[in-house]
Amino acid sequence: MSQNVFLIPVNPENFDRTVRSPVDLTDYPNRPEPLANAEEARLWAVADDSGNGSTFERMAAGDLLLFYHDERYVASGRVGTTFEDEDRWASGTFWTAFPATRIYTIESFEPISVPKRGVNRIFDYSATYTPGFMRVADSRVNRSLDAIEAALAAYTARNASE
Repeated sequence: MSQNVFLIPVNPENFDRTVRSPVDLTDYPNRPEPLANAEEARLWAVADDSGNGSTFERMAAGDLLLFYHDERYVASGRVGTTFEDEDRWASGTFWTAFPATRIYTIESFEPISVPKRGVNRIFDYSATYTPGFMRVADSRVNRSLDAIEAALAAYTARNASE
């Protein structure tokens, strides 16, 4: 199983529409082939203008996804299916101002609330580091993906009253 970790900035409006809440795909008979047999899915993408095609190509089923907005990581999940959506069906159907052909589904979605500095500490980045869409280097992933998820969930539970 892959041990990749991806740090992913999000637009809250689009994120809420297709990740925080799964999309009911039965309403869309014209969906792309990789989604043809799914009744629902959580969908996200790499924006066409990001230039991170090689990062997207490294995504594999089971990789850890950490989503952030502003100064907080707001959710975690695992990569499900990745595919090229040449017709931009997903971005044209669900997202505003977010043209994308590199689509992936999210499995094992969990809302979290962890300050950026906390996640930066896990991967030995400076407290103020703000990543773009990126894969964390292997040398910075010193725990299992399950242990990382457990630490983030524990922090979220411990600080839920903040």
